[in-house]
Amino acid sequence: MITISDSIVLATAKLRSRKMRTFATVFLASLLFGVLVATSLVVNGAYKSIDSFRNDGLTGRYIVSVYPAINDPLLLSSTLRDPVLVGEAKERYAALVRQKIAEAERLGVSYTQASDQPPYSIASDGEERLTLNDQNGIVSELLEEKYSHEPSFDDAELTATAKKYGATNFFSMSHFNIERNASLEVLPDGKEVFYDELDDVAFNENYKTPIVDGMQMTLAPTEINRPFLLPENGGWQPIDGSLPVVLPQNRIEQLLGLEPLSANASSREKSDRLKVVRTRAVNLSFQACYRNSSSKSLIQQTIQGQKEFEANKTAKDFQYPLQIYELPDPEACSEPTVLSDTRTMNQKTQDENKALFDSTFGQKEVPSSYFVSFKVVGISPTESSQTSQENAQSAVKVRNFGDVLDSLLATNGIQQIIPSQLYDKIPDKDKYKDLFTYTPTYLFGNEDNKQRFVEFTNSNNAQRFINEQSCATQSDGTCKPTGRLYQASLAFSNSVALDDIRIKTSHWFNYAMLIVIVLATIIMYIAIGRTIVDGRHETAVFRAIGFSRIDIAQVYLLYASLLSLLVAVCATGLGFAGAFFIDYKYAPDLTARAQYAFSDLSMSKTATLIEMNSQQLILLAAACLSVGILSIIFPLLRNVYRSPMRDMREE
Repeated sequence: MITISDSIVLATAKLRSRKMRTFATVFLASLLFGVLVATSLVVNGAYKSIDSFRNDGLTGRYIVSVYPAINDPLLLSSTLRDPVLVGEAKERYAALVRQKIAEAERLGVSYTQASDQPPYSIASDGEERLTLNDQNGIVSELLEEKYSHEPSFDDAELTATAKKYGATNFFSMSHFNIERNASLEVLPDGKEVFYDELDDVAFNENYKTPIVDGMQMTLAPTEINRPFLLPENGGWQPIDGSLPVVLPQNRIEQLLGLEPLSANASSREKSDRLKVVRTRAVNLSFQACYRNSSSKSLIQQTIQGQKEFEANKTAKDFQYPLQIYELPDPEACSEPTVLSDTRTMNQKTQDENKALFDSTFGQKEVPSSYFVSFKVVGISPTESSQTSQENAQSAVKVRNFGDVLDSLLATNGIQQIIPSQLYDKIPDKDKYKDLFTYTPTYLFGNEDNKQRFVEFTNSNNAQRFINEQSCATQSDGTCKPTGRLYQASLAFSNSVALDDIRIKTSHWFNYAMLIVIVLATIIMYIAIGRTIVDGRHETAVFRAIGFSRIDIAQVYLLYASLLSLLVAVCATGLGFAGAFFIDYKYAPDLTARAQYAFSDLSMSKTATLIEMNSQQLILLAAACLSVGILSIIFPLLRNVYRSPMRDMREE
């Protein structure tokens, strides 16, 4: 029996005897395994980088938004047709009409019931029903009295149910809005633009997307707003007299007078823009002009009067209005002033009494307008909804992998929010009461203005809660499966999708490794099989001089092991070289893309595409060695059991 050292010498000699064959075998097998090594390094590096960005934001969390389910879509219809409620509405309306008649007689103003809208109507089937657009508020009063004593939402039950699925945190946002037909307009140039809103041409020329959306005044808790706040809250102080607000990046760009980036902007350009916005947003304050519905109506009345005067000023029979208003100073956010008033004392008294009558019965409010100061304390991701021009650009642009990656990584659903922890510190909140209004509609029972959230530790628990506790609204208004209490969905991010992609990537990597192992086995089987065939005479000589089958197998096994080891070393070298090249070429772009997509305001994190997973690398090395052993077994068995005399004669 020969020694191990002798076997190593013979195995090494075989490697050198067919240099081109050895080189081709090592090169092809190393190339296959090198791709796997590079893929392992790059994929793990990419996920580690993404995780580092996700950890400080909402995309690394599993948050589910929960709303109460509407299990009886016919509830509203049956409530509006309730004969008891309809009868009560009739009685209250009759009493209100009597009050209006008496007050009109006392004040000497004109009032007829025919000009009033009753809170009920006749349906198409001839049945009486309440009307939701009741201007006197009787229907709202009845619905409030019917439902307000009921709980709007059972938070204790939600907590108990969600904890069964491993929920760890519960919080909510409160949604408000300014009154209907009121406006909250930011004046980037410091001036209001007055135009006829009923004139389509004037509307298209002058209307601009609001920078501050009065229809979504949202108080958001720390659990949501923390990732988007500027350092030290942008310098905001509770006694500043300003309202702290987190705005989307594109709205802050409007405030700063920055032109929007083109639809074809690169990731580096987007990241650089975020840096500019972040730097300039610090200490950024602005004012918005608030006008209630009566003030807006008076502005439009003034504009209409001016247009009517310009159109008829040369007409001899034109009758000037008794009151002529002048538009206010566009920089003052004030009310129109009376330019001339030719009313008699009796007419003035009648108008005052009519205004008193309207205000008594809630038909008209006093015009009100004033500036509201805002302070930018944070930056949220750019809104998904864009201006028509931006949409046109996006429609022309062909979506590529980068666009898909941006949408996958980005936080969504966070636009304009007021951090509740900062708002609570404001000493005088009464001056913001016009901005934070909420009136329940009671359409499907009692309700509140809260959007509830449940946070889970992993995607499986979050998805299981949704699948087993949530229902989906159908076209007929029902929520199925029936009987479920919640409508739930993942909120703010694609965290579950990212986890799912990671799992699928791991599966794809395993499939790819299996394919590579098969191909490498075939390549090495051919090479080693050819080596063994070429060495039959040599094997026969060894047998003739006393080598045993085990000795010969030992030589060839060492040969295959050395060849496999050489493949493993070369594959590792090629894999690392490829990974370093990919990292050098694409890591800066990934850094910029991640900083923009995750709205990384610190701008301190960087992405890398190299991360060693020791388990995967050891598995690849073991696969390389296993391939050599697998590829030699069959030709070796066939060779050692051949007749040495026959092999010598064939030679």
